[in-house]
Formats: sequence, structure tokens, C-alpha cells
Amino acid sequence: MKTSHRLIAIVSVMLAPAAVIVAAACNGQTSGGCPSSQTSCNDVCTSLTKDPVNCGACGKTCSATELCSHGACVSVCGTGEQGCQISTGGFCTDIQSDNANCGACGTPCKATEKCLGGACGPGCTGGQTGCTPEGGAPYCANIQADGTNCGGCGNVCKPLEVCSSGACVSACATGQTGCAGADGGPGYCAKTDTDNGNCGSCGKTCGDLQTCISSACKSACVSGQTACFTDGGQLSSDGGPAASYCTTTVTDNANCGACFNVCPYTKPVCIGSSCYALDAGPG
Repeated sequence: MKTSHRLIAIVSVMLAPAAVIVAAACNGQTSGGCPSSQTSCNDVCTSLTKDPVNCGACGKTCSATELCSHGACVSVCGTGEQGCQISTGGFCTDIQSDNANCGACGTPCKATEKCLGGACGPGCTGGQTGCTPEGGAPYCANIQADGTNCGGCGNVCKPLEVCSSGACVSACATGQTGCAGADGGPGYCAKTDTDNGNCGSCGKTCGDLQTCISSACKSACVSGQTACFTDGGQLSSDGGPAASYCTTTVTDNANCGACFNVCPYTKPVCIGSSCYALDAGPG
């Protein structure tokens, strides 16, 4: 079972029109005709980095408590980003430089303007690069820190990556590993040295009565106990499948010396991992 370690938080978001993310039919353009920063999903051009119903891939929908950030479904926006809400969900953006959400969610700049410092202006200033997407409005981008223009215009970082000094790097904290989501689900960060669902590597799950210690699945039983793992041949007292359990095989009549080794006597006693009969000598 995969365990997600994302922190669920209530994010305050502002209402914005759906046109912020999706350009209906991309002015009549379909697959192959979208701007370089967009992708055609069902003949509609959209930004996979921000679209909550096409987050990272067409049809990949974030949950009601998540926002789409750089193509990944997250619980909270990263530093310097604002959570915005549209009719189909929430997304994260930098309102200091986003032409479609300049200074506030749903506040677009004109086609001839660029968003700088949260205000629409006539041009880029020091530290920003002018980008002109095919078929789209020109805009300014900080290619040193912009996840959708990292190192150059239109260079989009992958899910679970952020743009740092013009390069896409892991968004996971130190000591964590980025894991791909199962069946196209959102990716997540995992501490593989202690995560029972990702022990040593993504998706490696520890079994019953095991815990992940130093990237390896080890017995969770206390000192002096043995983990007994049942299979299809073991039944509980009510006839159903028995659960795995911890026991002390040194003294357990039903697991004497080893798991499932039942002492055969009418009045048995397990001493020192060996079976004895209370009314007879050693077995």
C-alpha cells in the first residue's frame, strides 16, 4: 500500500475565471497547433503545469483539497506562489510574474504588456527574460526560478521538480526521494529509510509485523519474540484466515521452538523451546 506524505492543509484561494488556464480550442487550434507552452487535451489547449483537471498529463485530476503546481498535485503552494481557484479546481502561480494572474488571481495583462513585480508594464527589466510563445502573448519570465521557463523560455520542469538557478532540481526535502504516482496518480516524496510503503525504494512495501528501519523491512516484534507469518493453510479459531503475530517460541505451547509447532500432549508445557507433558517425562 502506498503511503502519501503530503501535508493536507486548507488553502485560501481567490476566484478566477477559467480562461486563466484553458484557452477554448486555442483559437481554433488543436493538436499540433497549440502554443509551445500548452498541450491539446480533447482538442482544447491547456497548460499542464497549472490545469487542475489536466495536471501534468491530460485527464490527470487533482482532488478537491489539492492544487496543480508545476504539473504535480500538491497540498500547499511553494514559497513565492499564490493559490488561485477556478471552476475546475485550484492551481499555484507566481502572481509577481504571471501575465494571466498579475498581482492577483484572475487579473490578466494585455497582449502587449508583461507582468513584473505584480503589475502589468510595457517591458522586462533586469533579471527577467522576454518570452514570446508561438500564437500567445509575450511575457517576462525569471528563467532562474520559473518552473515553466527554467533556464529558457518554455522549458518546463517535471512534476516534483522546482527551478533553481536555471536548472530543474528535485522538489523533495533533503533525505526524501521523489516517487511516481501509481496508475498515473500524482507523484509524492517519501523518506525511503523509514517509510513502510516505500522501504529502500519507491513502492517497496513491508509485510505484516514488519517495519522499515534503515531502508530495510525488519521484524516489528519486541526483543525475544519471533514473527510468525501465516499463509493460506493457517486458520483462526473461527475457521477464517489467521493473522500474523508475534510470540515467544521458548515458552509458547502452540509455537514451541518454531512457529506453528504445537505441543502434542494432553497437558503440554513448552520449556526452553521443547515440549513436555505435565503428566509424563520430556516429549
